[in-house]
Amino acid sequence: MKSDLEEVIEAYEAEKAELEREIAEYAAEGDYFYAHHHSRALKRVNARLVILNELINPRYSDILQEQRKIRMYKQWVVDRKVDYESYFSNQVRLSEKKIEEWQGAAFNPTYDSQEIDDAIFNLVKGNIHAFKLYFKTDPDVYLNFMAVGHHMEITLPYDLEHEYLYIFEDINRFKSLGFSFENGNLVYRYNLERFKDALEIKIMLARLIYEVFFFNRNYDSAKIVYE
Repeated sequence: MKSDLEEVIEAYEAEKAELEREIAEYAAEGDYFYAHHHSRALKRVNARLVILNELINPRYSDILQEQRKIRMYKQWVVDRKVDYESYFSNQVRLSEKKIEEWQGAAFNPTYDSQEIDDAIFNLVKGNIHAFKLYFKTDPDVYLNFMAVGHHMEITLPYDLEHEYLYIFEDINRFKSLGFSFENGNLVYRYNLERFKDALEIKIMLARLIYEVFFFNRNYDSAKIVYE
């Protein structure tokens, strides 16, 4: 049985294949406007696929890079017909070895943790008053979760706009996720009267962390601090 993550990846792969087919058709017909339009959509889909696949294997981007190298080395041999075929063949073997090692490596998945679910449910039940979710470092970026009446307020402090100017300069990124700008902070409100599970909130968090702040597992870290 496929996991939710695998099904999402499969859906994006199908969308990617369809976009590539349509781009090829538009280009062949000389309709470059629509080809360009679909290329932008394909770029977004590819970016999301990288994020999702890195949840399964953190070396996914490295694997893609080595696969590009292999294609480049092989094409050089075909195009240039140079006397360095043995050198390029060796480079291909080295890249293939790296890919094999990274694909076979064991990783502890980060997407099945119940910590965020437990924190949200404890907040909804009134077991805790508030908690902070830290998800980016140097400097730290966090979201403050608090139950206020019949709502859950998720606040992102705006005092980091200088350190992360390239992110905060476009407020529409946050508004598209449901945030509003209030009293110097970005605030997301969730009506607890319709709360059933944490899925909707977690989808928003995933998009914020990976699509807006570009979480990098090489140096960023995540933690929950109860208050």
